[in-house]
This record gives sequence, structure tokens and C-alpha cells, in this order.
Amino acid sequence: MLGHTYAMRPGPRSAAIAALIVASVFAPTTVFADPTPSPSPEVTRSPLEQYKVDREIYLEAIKVRSQQMRIINNIFKERCDKAARDYKNAMSIARTLDQKNLAATLRKNAVNAAIAARDAAIYQLGPEPIPPIEPAKPLKFSSKKKQR
Repeated sequence: MLGHTYAMRPGPRSAAIAALIVASVFAPTTVFADPTPSPSPEVTRSPLEQYKVDREIYLEAIKVRSQQMRIINNIFKERCDKAARDYKNAMSIARTLDQKNLAATLRKNAVNAAIAARDAAIYQLGPEPIPPIEPAKPLKFSSKKKQR
């Protein structure tokens, strides 16, 4: 051990120091910052990206509205069919002109009530969603001027 000082001699103390150094280098470090920062609410998007987001929202709103309209129209159809069945049953029993007129009036009133209920339900849905406006395509400028 020529040229080594007492502090540089290998021994139990230097092995412990080496183990600490190796452990500190390869050990996972603790980070105080968030590993994935949350996106800020004010994200600036290009007009085309914003159009795509707005279009997805619009298509989802149209899908929901059409499902609601389907339900409203099914209820309306059931009410009209019930009015027609009741009218048919009443007409099969009716013998006098007054009974027949009463059956027709009841059917007409039931259909009008179904129409009013359907219109009220559609009104409660609110206006139809407005489609987003597609951004204008950027103009392409030619770097070469046309010469005559």
C-alpha cells in the first residue's frame, strides 16, 4: 500500500461509506413537485382544435336531444293509439247518433291533449343546439411572385 494514507485505506469504514454512496445514487429520490402537473383551465387552443371540441359537444347534445324526442314521441303515439282504441270500442257499443258524436268528441279531445302535452315537453327541452362554426381555412401565400 504504497502511497495510500491512513484515510484512504480500505476497511470497514470505507465499505460503509461506499455502500451509502451507492444506495444514495440508485435509491429513488423524493420529489416535492407533482409528477404530472394538472392542466391549467385556460388552455389556449387553435381555432381548429376548439372547433373539434365544440363539434363533439354539439354532436353529444344532438344525440341526447334525439333520445329525449324519441321518448316524447313514443308517449305521444301511445296516447293517440289509446284514444283510437277507446274510440273504436265506443263506436262498437254506440247505437245512437249522440253516442257516436260523443265518442268522436272524446277522441278529438284526447288527441288534442296529447298534442298539447307533447308540445309542452318539447318546449321544456329548450332550443335545439346550435352547430359550431367551422373556422376559415388559413390562406396560403405563395413565396414566388408571378411574373409576366
